[in-house]
Amino acid sequence: MTSTPNLRQNFPPNLKFIETPRPVIDETREVLTSLAQSPPRLSPKYFYDSRGSELFEGITELPEYYLTRAEAEIFDRHLDDIAKALGEGDIIIEPGSGNCSKVQPLLERAMPRAFVPIDIAGDFLLEAAANTAMAYPDLAVTAIAADFTQNWTFTENIPQGRRIVFYPGSTLGNFDPAAQRDFIGQLAKVVGTQGGILLGVDLHKDSVVLQRAYDDASGITAEFNRNMLAVVNARTGSNFEPNNWQHQARYNSKMRRIEMELVAQSAQSVTIGTQTLTFAPGAVIRTEHSHKFTLDNIEDLATAGGMVVTHHWLDSQSQFCLALMQTA
Repeated sequence: MTSTPNLRQNFPPNLKFIETPRPVIDETREVLTSLAQSPPRLSPKYFYDSRGSELFEGITELPEYYLTRAEAEIFDRHLDDIAKALGEGDIIIEPGSGNCSKVQPLLERAMPRAFVPIDIAGDFLLEAAANTAMAYPDLAVTAIAADFTQNWTFTENIPQGRRIVFYPGSTLGNFDPAAQRDFIGQLAKVVGTQGGILLGVDLHKDSVVLQRAYDDASGITAEFNRNMLAVVNARTGSNFEPNNWQHQARYNSKMRRIEMELVAQSAQSVTIGTQTLTFAPGAVIRTEHSHKFTLDNIEDLATAGGMVVTHHWLDSQSQFCLALMQTA
């Protein structure tokens, strides 16, 4: 695999790489502000360092973690129909593109003329985009390093034409309901009147199945959750002791979401910046919530963005949904 420094000097001819200015964030202040909330929270962005990324890859392969398999099955069963619904000659935009692996079936079957991966991790994005550009030499790839959860101030860099936003993996479930509507509304503006949004969402199901997916028997998710504290220590100089915290995943039936938390096993004092926080035994830090959806929820989201669901596809067990939203 080509190293990133060389890639910055020798782009594939069909690759354009754009880095947007990133705001300077005082992560110590951000962490302290989050921990002052009720309940105390930490942003899911702190899940990911190299170890966290490795652990998450392991999670996606667990027998309890049905999401990855269910979404892949939808593509296996319905790819021709999905490609037909999207049409040819489109521009596919993928926020949170990661290693660009999920979009490959669409690139091969829908045959867009351009692909726009967007990710906050610039070096990782560049490597993934370069590999994609080399694998598809007739595809124009415009990679944009940006925080796609904030206002899209970089849309002038996206090629003109009929745009399709591809947002798989049910990442939308990590947003609060109001933020979900705002995000879909923002995507609707990006794609315009002729475009669409191909959205992956995890469907509501039995709570036992959900809890197993987020609290596996082998303990990989627990290790992934505790690793967040190691990441916070590295970013802020704090002194959390990850092994003093227990992973907990519980289903909130009222909110229809899984809530992942860390629970203090003993009293402890943690210094973050100039402040020292005290956690009593049983103290809870919320690390993630993952909302689950019904088909009606998906319709409501589309309506909030001025769109309609024109197609949807399910896996064989109706655990996951890919929905295509287009302008009403």
